Amino acid sequence: MLVDRPGELFTREVLQKRVWGDDTAVDFEQGLNWCIRRLRETLHDTPSNSKFIQTVPRRGYRFVAKVTELSPIALAPISAPWWKRRVTVVAASIVLLLLVGILSVLALRHDQRNVTVLVLPFDNLSPEKGGPAYEDIASAELTSGLARRNPARLSVIDPMTARKFKNTQECIIKIGNQLGADYVLLGDVQQSNHVVKVDAQLFRVSTNRQVWATEEVVPQDGAFSKTWPTMTNSIASILKIADVAKR
Repeated sequence: MLVDRPGELFTREVLQKRVWGDDTAVDFEQGLNWCIRRLRETLHDTPSNSKFIQTVPRRGYRFVAKVTELSPIALAPISAPWWKRRVTVVAASIVLLLLVGILSVLALRHDQRNVTVLVLPFDNLSPEKGGPAYEDIASAELTSGLARRNPARLSVIDPMTARKFKNTQECIIKIGNQLGADYVLLGDVQQSNHVVKVDAQLFRVSTNRQVWATEEVVPQDGAFSKTWPTMTNSIASILKIADVAKR
């Protein structure tokens, strides 16, 4: 569809109806992201430097490479014996059955695909600076906790890359698209009266919608370190990522 009309913008809604129709009950947002990501992997393309499939934020996609249509080659019809025609029909049927089987397996495993999360550096909103760097602790603990959760299903963008966006004013959805993330986690900490308040939010990049949020107020003691496993479990539950140790 994209190659048939290069340069033309196709909205996500148009692509969803063309691929799945109106009668199929699936997660269109996740399914469309999965399809686009597989196409880009096959074409060795990237969202940040698109040579084939360009993402138009919050609108859709367009095929930007030049497409050259080749003239069909006319072949003279060749009459084949009846037994060869039957073999051809049987072979085509087998190939069709194999293709249906493969597509069925892919559909069943679609919900088991890899999910990528970007944990942005947390902000420090404490009125007095100079105390413990609780914002760095929060970012580091959540990054490592999610990374250990289930590496086969959940990928976390490395902290060095995420740190480049500390105190950024750039749109988090744009950052997520640039780094190929499915979700972006951000938050802040605020220290006062011997307690630390931690606010965190999780956004789905494809829809620019918040899917999870929490606010924790914990003492500045051993209880502070217990906050991160609880928060990690809550995020993994939203992402439907089981703990690898429990499987």
